[in-house]
Amino acid sequence: MPKDHLRKPVLLAGATAYADVVIDSFECLSDLEITGILDNQTPSEKRQLPGLREILDDGSIDHMIKSHHVVCVLASTHRRKWIEDLERRGFSFASLIHPSCTISTRTAIGAGCILDVETVIAGFTQIGAHVRIGRGIRLGHHTHVGRYSTLHPGCIISGQVTIGEQVTIGTGSVVTDNVQIGDGAVIAAGSVVTKKVLPGSIVRGVPARLVKQNYGPV
Repeated sequence: MPKDHLRKPVLLAGATAYADVVIDSFECLSDLEITGILDNQTPSEKRQLPGLREILDDGSIDHMIKSHHVVCVLASTHRRKWIEDLERRGFSFASLIHPSCTISTRTAIGAGCILDVETVIAGFTQIGAHVRIGRGIRLGHHTHVGRYSTLHPGCIISGQVTIGEQVTIGTGSVVTDNVQIGDGAVIAAGSVVTKKVLPGSIVRGVPARLVKQNYGPV
């Protein structure tokens, strides 16, 4: 990732309480200027809004395409449609990497990712664009994480694991070596995954067992 990837101010896409958390975690970055939070919901759909930055209507920001980067803070797989719309409109995306992270120089990280406090990533791993990685996660060597996936805090992902696109891995889960997790799968919190997970399925337990098929990303 180029050293000047944050040379533009940043807009956070997603007016949820987690936007406050991102500001709180990443305002320590000397080269980061967060100037606003984007909201694409109608007034009747608005949830609790963070109070630390100005809330901007998504429909009124196209004049900022060249002057700002965007980072989407949403964990839901709904974020894919919004991100793709912003990309079509010409917005660029920056990644937020907390300074407490330990990341191999041989690991590649896509645009629009968030890597939270004390993440550790071993060498030869690839993180796709717009991946959310929570606090204290451990990612092993030669692992691939697909676009739009979310890894919740405390996960341990062993070596040579393949995680598809729009996958959700719950808090405190463990994935053992050489496991493949298909697109859109959901791993329930605290599960231990020891074998292949089919696309669009939900698994849970120790060891993880199939709960539902054909669930898929939403």
